[in-house]
Amino acid sequence: MTIPRTTLASLAVLLAASGVASAQTAPTAPKPQATTQAAAPPAGGVVLDYRDKKFRTADPAVAAGDKAKLVAAVAPLKSEAVRALGRDFTVLGHAKGQLARQGDVDFYLLSLARPVAAEPFPKSAAQVIVALKGDEAVASYTLPADRQYAWLVGAVDMDGDKTSEVLLEGSGYNMGQLIVALAAVKLATDGTTSVAQAIPEVYADSCDNPVGAKTRSAKTLVLQGGKLVETVHPEKCG
Repeated sequence: MTIPRTTLASLAVLLAASGVASAQTAPTAPKPQATTQAAAPPAGGVVLDYRDKKFRTADPAVAAGDKAKLVAAVAPLKSEAVRALGRDFTVLGHAKGQLARQGDVDFYLLSLARPVAAEPFPKSAAQVIVALKGDEAVASYTLPADRQYAWLVGAVDMDGDKTSEVLLEGSGYNMGQLIVALAAVKLATDGTTSVAQAIPEVYADSCDNPVGAKTRSAKTLVLQGGKLVETVHPEKCG
């Protein structure tokens, strides 16, 4: 089994919001760096494709130059959540998107550290989504402290309000079974966030299950009618 991401975040809260039981997580060796996701595919176009093995196993890290730019950009922000991260924060992915007032921006997920697989309920500073326009941080959004996501995988305007929902991923691994789930997070003008849509099992792999069925499936997500619509694609083990 290939387990996505360098370190997989806990799904305790994300899966609970979807009515799915949580699972322990497991770390893996580093993978190739991820490519930036498209900002706004047309209605009906594929937003995310979990059949893509390179995407599933990509590392959320960003280039050193982007990290330095972020450190400088967030320094003037008055957000207490940003200040709590200090200067040595970790960047967990990047995607292009939109804000209603600023237009095209770049979104980054900032974390005090990479989520630790052995801590399903991590005690850590809240993660923050920062929007940059050029070299300037034009907005920041604080996520609930009890939700530690593994990767910002994309951004898409689901409801047509000219502000992208940011797509955040987490994964759980237990007894040979891997579950990857996704949250589409809405950004409010006051800097708060809420989950607009939670999608469990965008990728599921039980090929190493010691008992029971051995199955694997990946989903494609398209934007239709203001929501992400899932299509399940079964895959063979091995």
